[in-house]
Amino acid sequence: MRFASRFLSVVMLCAMVSFAFISCKPAEIAKETTVETATTEATSTETAAPTEEAEELDFVIMAKGVHPWFEPGGEGFAAAAEKIGGIKTRYVAPAEWSGEAQAKMMEDLISEGVDGIAVAVFDVDALVPVINEAISIGIPVVTWDADADGSDRVFFSGTDNLSAGKLTGEEFVKFTGGKANFVIFCQELTGKNIKQRIEGIRSVTKNSPDMVEVTDEQPYNNDMGKALELSENIIDAYPYPKLNAALDVGVEGVVAMGKTLKERGIEPGKYVLIDWAALPDVIAGINDGYITATLEQNAYAMGYFSAYALKYYSDGKKPNKTFFNTGIATFTKENIGNFGEINRKNAVDMQKEFEKLWE
Repeated sequence: MRFASRFLSVVMLCAMVSFAFISCKPAEIAKETTVETATTEATSTETAAPTEEAEELDFVIMAKGVHPWFEPGGEGFAAAAEKIGGIKTRYVAPAEWSGEAQAKMMEDLISEGVDGIAVAVFDVDALVPVINEAISIGIPVVTWDADADGSDRVFFSGTDNLSAGKLTGEEFVKFTGGKANFVIFCQELTGKNIKQRIEGIRSVTKNSPDMVEVTDEQPYNNDMGKALELSENIIDAYPYPKLNAALDVGVEGVVAMGKTLKERGIEPGKYVLIDWAALPDVIAGINDGYITATLEQNAYAMGYFSAYALKYYSDGKKPNKTFFNTGIATFTKENIGNFGEINRKNAVDMQKEFEKLWE
């Protein structure tokens, strides 16, 4: 910590946390990135006086859990920190997908005395108290991917999930020609962002009488084994053409569906399958024709602007709006090979709009 008052607050907090049987040990790190930045010495026409090297800020970005989709967020966070200078970063993720695990990891980071935290919120109820705790002792917290309504968080960089859900519904109707018997897969039903995506999809499909959702949404709990079980069961319960399409507001559901169809010898393209992330299994599914398209959020941009938001707030700036929409894009076989490059370019292209929020 840079200031005595923050140091005293952190010491007091550690005592309180220890009393509550919560360890003040450092957070378990799933992946760590330290950004090294060059220090430029002051120069003048005269002999330069020695200057004290500025202390680096310690920023941490946290995912909901261990999953490759979140990793570009860490990359964007580190890239922005390197561009800004004077910041070291870490990317962390709890081994367990739960609000309690995230809250414990945040408590550990607060006890360490980090200078800023960006968190993708898994469970709002579990995270709001600890976010407010950090803010109360002077540690800024921003959210990315999933927000924490009701908290004192400083800023949110992510997708407008309701609008993105509507776009997903529109793309789905387009790819199916407005006629399909389908199912919606989802990673879980806890997050507000997940619920908004599904709501957005249904707000579109309900207006097309030939778009029939054959059963309730199918949560697979971020578990490929569970997703495979669900896909097999639903294909058996609704043989083609009673089921001829599926979409996922996560990853594993549609990937599992494509794998199941391929293993059963169903020809590619018979089912319309829409996913929500350009991960390796999805890309493979698109390239072999079993997955039609993916709607990709820009996790890189979320992390990128989270680092900027923490730095600006630490410098005393306040945003005139606390949400920045990092957008969503559709990728098919024609452009899936360039999705990473496209997302990184889109982040840079959005910089001017982001800056307007901090003027």
